[in-house]
Amino acid sequence: MFAAMMLLSTSAAFAGDSEPLKAILKAQTYEEAANLLQSSLSQLANNAEKAKAYDKLYELAMKKVNAEQAIQIENETNKQMGKEGNKSFDEDGLYKAVGQAFDAGTEVVKYDNMPNEKGKVKPRYTAVVDQLYNLRGQLINGGVYYQGAKDDANAYKYLARYVDTADEPIFAKYDKSQDQNLNEIAYFATYYAYQNKDFSKAEKYVAYAMQNPDRAKDAQQLQLAILGAQLKTRQDSLGYAQKLEGIYAEDSSNDAILTTLTSTYSALGMQDKAEKLINEQLAKNPNSYGALVMKGQFESQKKNYDAAADALTKALALAKDDESRIAINGSIGQCWFYKAQERVAAVKGVLSQAARAQFNDVYNKAISYLEAAKKLDALKEHKNVWAYPLYGCYYFVKGAQAPETQAAAVDAGVQ
Repeated sequence: MFAAMMLLSTSAAFAGDSEPLKAILKAQTYEEAANLLQSSLSQLANNAEKAKAYDKLYELAMKKVNAEQAIQIENETNKQMGKEGNKSFDEDGLYKAVGQAFDAGTEVVKYDNMPNEKGKVKPRYTAVVDQLYNLRGQLINGGVYYQGAKDDANAYKYLARYVDTADEPIFAKYDKSQDQNLNEIAYFATYYAYQNKDFSKAEKYVAYAMQNPDRAKDAQQLQLAILGAQLKTRQDSLGYAQKLEGIYAEDSSNDAILTTLTSTYSALGMQDKAEKLINEQLAKNPNSYGALVMKGQFESQKKNYDAAADALTKALALAKDDESRIAINGSIGQCWFYKAQERVAAVKGVLSQAARAQFNDVYNKAISYLEAAKKLDALKEHKNVWAYPLYGCYYFVKGAQAPETQAAAVDAGVQ
């Protein structure tokens, strides 16, 4: 918890202040002062008055910050000492005031460093820079707080602001390479920026995130997603493929890059190039998870279901999380389902008992994988992978009226 108490700068009125400034300096709340300043900014006499007016806003914001931080510290101290009872703590108000302090403080510094009527720069509020920099940690706390409150807009705002302030000119004297939180927070800011389609910010943040050794591979996947999301023309896609080729040349063991590059080749109609890359990777490493997954996908597209299922079965043994296992089990099940469907469709006339038993073997093989996918997908978030083919398998093997078939029809949305 970043809870250092902050010093307040002061904005006492004096005889030479203009009337609009005097009104601002008499304000009792941030909102009152902000409204007065917004309506009278152009009426303030000079840059010095504007700096003084914004300093009043900063003072009012920091009054709230300090008050809530004092309660926060007292509650934490009492907890450590085993004392019962906590004072009421306005956490949302604290972080809103932190944001207001940054809004007002940066304006103070801006106007404070502008020339006066004689063309000279004589800053009076130099302490504000250090105070704001020391307050940056509360931007992280605010981001975490709003994440917990499921307020993604504010979570993004606060985490992004932490990263953005690392490059603020007013903080140039601080060595951002010594900021131990920057690259980690940048990863989460990247994620939010990507979700919000704020791609220019996302590209900026991901450059920091990739410097975090613990997040490098995940950050790189985000980088690829950010680049891919901005493709509009075939020329864009070709340029994207070239970037991927360069990244892949440096790290050919990276599954995310391999699958993205080969998928891009395939989408561009360069299927031969995609398959060549996959086969080269499997020749070097038969247990390349990404290559096996793409091999399965490409073979399935060509309706080589046995080869597809073989590659995917090998990939399944290498899968590291349930989401991947759901997808791969479902894909293997689909291979056997579609193989059986094609064979049944090729039969002319009524199926003999022997033929039906033979087909049942293939359908049952599909069922085993599709049921595995369904079991792993407890929340049924990936029904598109297993629901319809499982219904089709049950329909053939168990009949339309079987309870399993009826239940599967509901999952598959079959009326």
